[in-house]
Amino acid sequence: MGLNIKNPETDGLIRELAALKGVSLTTAVTLAVRGEVEREKAIRMSSGEAKRKSRLELLREYSETCAPLFPEGRSGNQLIDDLYDEQTGLPK
Repeated sequence: MGLNIKNPETDGLIRELAALKGVSLTTAVTLAVRGEVEREKAIRMSSGEAKRKSRLELLREYSETCAPLFPEGRSGNQLIDDLYDEQTGLPK
């Protein structure tokens, strides 16, 4: 299995990356391509092209978004209870 790079710019970039990282040319290409593949997958995940998020992932995101809305660590039920009179059940 071989790859022949005939583009001078690409060859120079691979050599520069290999020198900066202190790795072989093959490893530099592998790292660069792996990074691009991971970025592309992340973009596709965020745009909904990849598998749907699990319920657990969605609930975690929801809780992280909502947590700052609950002052002093009070629960949603405690906040709702504060809206109504305990004896009459009517709004305060």
